[in-house]
Amino acid sequence: MKTFSLSRLALALAVGVTLSACSSSGTSSNQEAPGSQARPILSAGEAKNFTQQRYFSDISPDSAPWSPSSIAIPQSPDFVVGQANGEGVTHTSIQAAVDAAMAKHSSRRQYIAIQPGEYSGTVYIPAGSGSLTLYGTGNNPADVKIGMSLDSEIDAITWRHAVNPGGKYMPGKPAWYMFDNCQNRREGNVGIMCSAVFWSQNNGLQLKNLTIQNTLGDAVGEGDHRAVALRSDGDKVQIDHVNILGRQNTLLVTNSDLNNRMMDNRLTRTLVTNSYIEGDVDMVAGRGAVVFDKTDFRLVNSRTQKQGWVFAPATQANMYYGFLVENSRLTADGEGVAQLGRSWDLGGKANGQVVIRNSTINAGFNRDQPWGDAAESGRAYAGNAGEGKDDDGNIKRDLNDPNFNRLWEYQNSGEGSE
Repeated sequence: MKTFSLSRLALALAVGVTLSACSSSGTSSNQEAPGSQARPILSAGEAKNFTQQRYFSDISPDSAPWSPSSIAIPQSPDFVVGQANGEGVTHTSIQAAVDAAMAKHSSRRQYIAIQPGEYSGTVYIPAGSGSLTLYGTGNNPADVKIGMSLDSEIDAITWRHAVNPGGKYMPGKPAWYMFDNCQNRREGNVGIMCSAVFWSQNNGLQLKNLTIQNTLGDAVGEGDHRAVALRSDGDKVQIDHVNILGRQNTLLVTNSDLNNRMMDNRLTRTLVTNSYIEGDVDMVAGRGAVVFDKTDFRLVNSRTQKQGWVFAPATQANMYYGFLVENSRLTADGEGVAQLGRSWDLGGKANGQVVIRNSTINAGFNRDQPWGDAAESGRAYAGNAGEGKDDDGNIKRDLNDPNFNRLWEYQNSGEGSE
């Protein structure tokens, strides 16, 4: 564990930039339903379908929706990560504390406090009987940095040496299966799924007051250099006051199983609040139902010098809910070139779903074409502006019509929303 120092990616966060609130409430919106084919806008009636409760509904209609409470911090954590001989310190590495917590096989939530510092290397949190809460003890998220440089394009041998120095992951340790799955890949490179610095399969995971970063940065240049900072495969995950920094695919949310395969029959739900996310291409991607509230998204183009996309949902076609963004702020470098997102047609079974509502969009986004053609398949974007109104004044359209993209806005403000 190294003492705190600023990384190149986090220079803008030197004072711990996160949002206490970035709601656009009080700011008038010019968006009117039904919008256009290029920019569909929801009506007030349609927008009632897209709330946190709906996104967090259970697959079983007989089960109540997940209703998360705020993350509680205990007076006495189960484990403390920090410098050797520091007050209360039980481990000098985050992974060692995670291993100890998971090895207890407790059904009770385990709390891991992380003292200020810069922690280099990966963190893998496996599936298990209990849930973990990891939180920084500093004054702001920038005081605790977890990160390293990982590229999806490197081969398995290079990846193995980078990720597992000194045998951090070994047979018998809780996260061994995660490491072993990636080191045994036979493809030419490790790919997006194994490029994550912080990877969790823990249901009920909570993260608070931290910075997680993949520092690959701009040096690799253009092209597909997926470099995930945070990947989560668990259900009922909460992320609060966390800076997530990277370039391509900064935050990846999936519904993968223990064999690292995305599934067609598994629901994963995540709540992200009061956080900051930075990237350049498909910076928030994957499957699962994710709600972002009071979160700041910043799309940069210093690596590609081209337009980028904030969201790349791979929502399964039979799922109604993907990503919901509310009371948040979207900022892009440049003038009118960035796009809000595009569907990620993963395996030909996806029709990505996003709603951005009651948020602020700056002038860096393309007002005429805010949504792009699908990733992977190249399917042309098709917005659903409806077919007029019925006798009651309701817009005639099916919000899940498979002939159209499911990318929507409602009551946004700012120059990029007009």
